Amino acid sequence: MDQFVNRVDELNRLQALYDSDEAELAIVYGRRQIGKSELVRQSIADRDDAVYYQAVQGTATTQLRRFVEAAATTYPGITAVKEEWEPLLTHLVDRHAVIVIDEFPYLIESNEGLPSVIQHLWDTAVDESQATLVLTGSAIGMIHTHVLDGGAPLYGRVSQTPNGRLELAQLPFRSIQAFVPTYDPEERVFVYGVFGGTPRYLSPLDSSRSIGENITRLLYDPDGPLHDEPETVLQMELTEVNTYFSVLESMASGNRSRNEIAQGAGIESTNTSYYFDRLETLQIIEKHHPALADPARSKRTRYRIRDPVFRFYFRYLYGRGGQYELYGEDAYADLIEPELPNFASETFESLCHQAVPALYADYQLTQVPNQWWYKSREVDVVAPTDESTLIAGEAKFTNTPLGYDVLADLEDDVEHIDWTPAGGGEPTYEFGLFSRSGFKRSVEEAAEERDDLRLFDLSDIVAVLEGGPTN
Repeated sequence: MDQFVNRVDELNRLQALYDSDEAELAIVYGRRQIGKSELVRQSIADRDDAVYYQAVQGTATTQLRRFVEAAATTYPGITAVKEEWEPLLTHLVDRHAVIVIDEFPYLIESNEGLPSVIQHLWDTAVDESQATLVLTGSAIGMIHTHVLDGGAPLYGRVSQTPNGRLELAQLPFRSIQAFVPTYDPEERVFVYGVFGGTPRYLSPLDSSRSIGENITRLLYDPDGPLHDEPETVLQMELTEVNTYFSVLESMASGNRSRNEIAQGAGIESTNTSYYFDRLETLQIIEKHHPALADPARSKRTRYRIRDPVFRFYFRYLYGRGGQYELYGEDAYADLIEPELPNFASETFESLCHQAVPALYADYQLTQVPNQWWYKSREVDVVAPTDESTLIAGEAKFTNTPLGYDVLADLEDDVEHIDWTPAGGGEPTYEFGLFSRSGFKRSVEEAAEERDDLRLFDLSDIVAVLEGGPTN
């Protein structure tokens, strides 16, 4: 069983739905291995009015029989009900049951009319009921088609107050401590940079081993539990997997624009929309825009792999089995370990974005901190305020202290950022430098002499992120 960490907000929302005086419908969804099943199981662990059914692929008849068997442990009388979905669900609704159907899309595969059956039930038979129906799903496209999108049979039926729509994301950085309690802050950043916040990927970590040993036994080792995980997930969700693999390998190698990715993958850029849209729907990749840009109008779109495990796999493992065999036991030390700081730098930058509101609590931010870029210029951290100040910073996860050249480049680059304060006039700048390995003396002296420059080391960032609310 996966270690259950952090989902306090989600648990409270589900409990509020269960305790409601009205019938409630909830949908819990997110990509595979994100912790949906464990969440719903935890939510009903102490209840005596709950039915939990984990659907698997099978015929409609088999699904119905298994559902009745699961429900009968709490409501034995259901065995006398006709084995059809509407009378079975009506029986439970009439008894104010909490009904959890885990991996609902498997039921739709065997019975496409089931969402319409639930729609009819919810529209006609729940007025006097305090039942709660919880549906979970990893097939995100199917969840949207049958539940969330306009025109879907269950569109508009999901509870609004409390909000019954729960999209599970990766656990936040502060959760990492629970999985590797003996690791120091830097090691925890490396863990988050390689394994992300997916409970299924974090649970096998052994904090008595080094980060390198954990990476080797879980990811690098061909027999490791996570070695083939990305490939397995994609093959379960997609056809034409080879093209998707090529797209992801291109992205993992550092290509970020649509044209760069297409070229790296060996496909025509005009043919990328289908593949990109599918990967976005599955929450494998995401697109982002420069800070301050209007996403609806900006053409400076970049793409990135959301999950670090997927990014690690396609950067270091996919198609490279022979190379690692040549290196033998030295493969990790020679091929992966030297690059690990660079690999984790994307995660470190994201953590800096998350820390900025607390580190600059004396300012009121008007947008979420983000990266800015234009042509060859990039600024890692940009955050506008409600005054005339633009916060701009660089984040470096290198093995060496950050030097004055980084500050000089930052000061030059910000002059090219097109931003006008809300009150008009010229912007002023508050500079921030974020470093894993500290700062050279020249930078420290500059910070001592200037009131527009702040320095943050890794411990500052981690302290802010782990010191926040734990829910």
